[in-house]
Amino acid sequence: MSKHNFILLSLIFSLLFFSCDRKKEDDNSEKDLKTTITLEEMAKRHVEATLNIPHDENYTFSIHKKHLDNDTILDAIILVNRLNFALDEAAKSGNSAKAADLGFIGRYNSLFYFDGGLNKISPEIPLPSSAHSLLKLNFTSFSGNEYTDFTIDYKIRNSQFRNYYIVINHTPVRVFQWKVYDYLKEQNEESYYFEFERGSYSQVKDILIFKGVISNNKEVDDIYNFEPQIKKSGLELIHRFFFLDKEFKYFTNK
Repeated sequence: MSKHNFILLSLIFSLLFFSCDRKKEDDNSEKDLKTTITLEEMAKRHVEATLNIPHDENYTFSIHKKHLDNDTILDAIILVNRLNFALDEAAKSGNSAKAADLGFIGRYNSLFYFDGGLNKISPEIPLPSSAHSLLKLNFTSFSGNEYTDFTIDYKIRNSQFRNYYIVINHTPVRVFQWKVYDYLKEQNEESYYFEFERGSYSQVKDILIFKGVISNNKEVDDIYNFEPQIKKSGLELIHRFFFLDKEFKYFTNK
């Protein structure tokens, strides 16, 4: 082998070694980044990228941790509200007055699910509702599993609705929805009182619905930030909903 060829081969081997060594450093850097980033940082990046939120937008963001599946690692529900974005959209459209009268209803409230075992955040789960009102999360157990389920309350003008979710296959699935109240501060105001009872056809609990009465409805100053205190107004059962595993949702005979 000529001296020239020997030098050339030595140079190639040196470059290959440097390249592999640099790749290992880069891989380790990425690994370190993944292991050191906090859930809040991870969630913020994911939410802003998914919803195309600009860096200067002021929005509301909260993280609520709980065991929501059958592993031992904490999961979380991430709630997002974009009131300022709703106001800006209305102003740009020239329909601010109309949008305000309707309560700025649109895709301005969202939830995301963080799976602790997978260390991944779900796509957006939108809840079109009044931007003036934040989503209300309640952790509760009704699926019969050892881990926790949850409900989300949201408002549309002077009404409030409740969604029931069970996490299955790393995804929150809405299995039931009902109104909490409607026609708030109107003559035909109505509200409902909810109870759980042992499941009729499944380990998932039945949902019982009774007529309710809002005991603090004279305290309403802002319909979007009003927290109702609802009491059962009678013993008459309006509806009993039971869960069928095969369809993975609630049904009723009444």
